[in-house]
Amino acid sequence: MTILHIVRSSAFNDNKLELCLSIVTEHDSIFLIDDGVYNIAHPSLLKLLDRIEVFALTEHTNARALNIDNKKIRTADLSAFVALTDNAEKTITWQ
Repeated sequence: MTILHIVRSSAFNDNKLELCLSIVTEHDSIFLIDDGVYNIAHPSLLKLLDRIEVFALTEHTNARALNIDNKKIRTADLSAFVALTDNAEKTITWQ
């Protein structure tokens, strides 16, 4: 993983996800947290699931009663989030 993109806001409210997706590469990963977990259903993100790894914070999907039916979006807890952040060469937070 080169860059871990942390998306905190919903693309249904602003353009942060679109900005992120415009620069993401196949070596990068996206981690959805806070209201960013609503992006699990966003068409722009769904188009890229074959090319990039996407994670959603379990605690935040549970707090919003979201079910992730797409097996290409992985759920991860806070300790996994910390590990992914630590292993990334660089992180960019989109908020």
